[in-house]
Amino acid sequence: GSVSEKLPQREGAGKTDDASAPALETQPQGDEEDIASRYPTLWTEQVKSRQNKTNKNSASSCDQELQSALEEAKQPQKDNVFIPECAQGGLYKPVQCHPSTGYCWCVLVDTGRPIPGTSTRYEQPKCDNGARAHPTKTKDLYKGRQLQGCPGAKKNEFLTSVLDALSTDMVHAVSDPSLSSSRVSEPDPNHTLEERVVHWYFKQLDKNSSGDIGKKEIKPFKRFLRKKSKPKKCVKKFVEYCDVNNDKSLSVQELMGCLGVTKEEGKAETKKRHS
Repeated sequence: GSVSEKLPQREGAGKTDDASAPALETQPQGDEEDIASRYPTLWTEQVKSRQNKTNKNSASSCDQELQSALEEAKQPQKDNVFIPECAQGGLYKPVQCHPSTGYCWCVLVDTGRPIPGTSTRYEQPKCDNGARAHPTKTKDLYKGRQLQGCPGAKKNEFLTSVLDALSTDMVHAVSDPSLSSSRVSEPDPNHTLEERVVHWYFKQLDKNSSGDIGKKEIKPFKRFLRKKSKPKKCVKKFVEYCDVNNDKSLSVQELMGCLGVTKEEGKAETKKRHS
């Protein structure tokens, strides 16, 4: 007889009993509150270990993490794996949820790391749609974004025409005494001309000073685009293109980003001269 027959068989062990999944050690499904009390470490740990697995050096994108989460979720005993929700361009949606426990929390949209203290249960937390670990790069958000009907070179031409028209408007507004109601607040000397233009225009549009431009307030912007900018094909989807987080309103950062005037690190010094 072979050796294996002499080994006492464990009750119900069968073929599945390899070292990685001893039948005896299924985690007792602890009280869900208990899971929550460790929040967000539980998810942070999952995210960290997964991100370490996927790539040692490059920044993990949501899409990559989603793939490895789905792989992980296929394994037995992994039924509470957190699966991220992705937005466009490898970013994460600002609100992430763990359906089996009913918890949701806010994350940094570029890394997917949970923001401590934001978790809520059975309700949507209020998240900052633009919270990022590396906040200066609004411009990059738009690099990969397609503006429908308006490919790269056309897009550049379009943005230039929009900024030109806006700059002209601002100069008129500043120098025309009859428009004194729209006096421009003291410009920030660190801003480039383009940035000042966007800030100025944003203030014009943001009639209720809420800090973002809602549906109604966007109308004049759309009219302006139709009147002043070309190619026309680029106008159609432009506002949607600006609205990275799809909340149907534009923040200063979004307007800056989609018009392509976010500061590029390091160049700011030289550009100060020309305002």
